[in-house]
Amino acid sequence: MGALSKHSQLTNTPVYDSAHLSLVTFGQSPSQIRDALLGMALAHDAVPGLALFYALLAFSSLHRYGLNEQAVQLKIQALQSLSASVTDGPLISGKAAQHVAASMLLGAFEIVQPSEGSNEWLLHTWGAMDMIQATQLQDQPFESGTGHLLNWVHYHETISRFAAHHWRHKPLVPRASIRSNTSPQDLQFASLTRYRPNLPSINPTYAILNLLSEICDTLVDPRDPRSCNEEYQDRLRDFERRIEDVAVESAEAGSSPDTTFAVELYQTATKIYLMRASQSPWEPTANLEPLIDAAFSGPVQSCTCQHFFPLFIVACEARRDDQRVSIINLVERTQRDGRIRSIQGVKNTIQSIWAQQDLHKDNEVLVDYLDIMSAVISSNNTIPSFA
Repeated sequence: MGALSKHSQLTNTPVYDSAHLSLVTFGQSPSQIRDALLGMALAHDAVPGLALFYALLAFSSLHRYGLNEQAVQLKIQALQSLSASVTDGPLISGKAAQHVAASMLLGAFEIVQPSEGSNEWLLHTWGAMDMIQATQLQDQPFESGTGHLLNWVHYHETISRFAAHHWRHKPLVPRASIRSNTSPQDLQFASLTRYRPNLPSINPTYAILNLLSEICDTLVDPRDPRSCNEEYQDRLRDFERRIEDVAVESAEAGSSPDTTFAVELYQTATKIYLMRASQSPWEPTANLEPLIDAAFSGPVQSCTCQHFFPLFIVACEARRDDQRVSIINLVERTQRDGRIRSIQGVKNTIQSIWAQQDLHKDNEVLVDYLDIMSAVISSNNTIPSFA
């Protein structure tokens, strides 16, 4: 397929004008991801580039027409090309980036489709991370097209750790990839702990993502004897301090109100989650009321929210009717925003959390925080994405 033909098809697909807006990003704009993907698709007419080309067309078809036969066939062609690319000779950086980009688009396809009928989005994300590690792509400049791609992958992989942490079903990694010396509690995370990019912490989006990543790696159940270890307690206090130190507004010019709001919401949600998930049931409940009241009296009243993790964590703190109404209104505003993928799955999960909290309202909610969250997340047929 000639470069001119590919260019014509790609620039006339919905991904160029609108579909890219539904790609969930954090720290860069959807248009930066779009331009990086289109540039990579046109850069090399090889097997990984073909996989990316078909993945772009599949995602565009899904965005325009919903789940349809053409989109499914294009996805299958992308998967076949992706599989062939790993046996097509060594993957140099350009081809490796195309492979990673195709994996992420296929993952986005699985996240966006209304049924969310499989865990394929998670496997595509983990596969992208494995390819990054195997080809040293993490050494690419942060502001390059590949750098934007890496940040996109890092965001989705970080958020996947949260859902995997609360998933009670069978291990999420293939049995063949588990090392013989892996302990049972580490089985789910064998593919997640291999790589963490050293993102520049001066950018608040990178700083809060790195913190959330570390927290998900570190937390143990507060009823576990290991939680009493002084070194562990020191790490929790250090996490809390570092969360407070994150500058919500970037020093870089042009930081958008949406980005500032997203960082603020992530900062609040990360602190709430850290304190709730690490709080011992035998200790007094942490005083989070000022933080929670500030969240509900701030932008939650008027903004939309394309980032589902902080929305979910804050929604879990909605005990009063007026707070729950604020969350429902926020969800409905978000549903009306055509740029954002379906939020129905997260809405259902939030309502299930509220139902469980109401059943336990005569007890200490803190005792059931982890159990309720894990039970509700695991009640889904597939592991949900909170990106």
